Amino acid sequence: EKLGFEIEALFDVNASLKNRIIRNIPILMMEDLEEYCKSHKVDIAALTIPKSEAVMVAQQIINLGIKAIWNFTNVDLKVASEDVIVENVHLSDSLMQLSYNIVKNHS
Repeated sequence: EKLGFEIEALFDVNASLKNRIIRNIPILMMEDLEEYCKSHKVDIAALTIPKSEAVMVAQQIINLGIKAIWNFTNVDLKVASEDVIVENVHLSDSLMQLSYNIVKNHS
């Protein structure tokens, strides 16, 4: 938020989370995603989902007109559309770098 980015909604498949609020952000169901995108301008979708669902959900959000994907799944997404930007984030690489820096700084 300090950098000008606002998370407006979270989407999940776990029905027990439906309509819960976290930091003033509603949790909606994936089945509500299409309707949400029709009534809200969505610039970026952040994916934090199982790798088995990554390609399917990425295609779904591209079909809904979202032009940027911040991908935290452990699958490198490649999309066919030139007007969609994907940033694949590798948390394991970041953790390895952090671990290396800890050892380096404490030796």
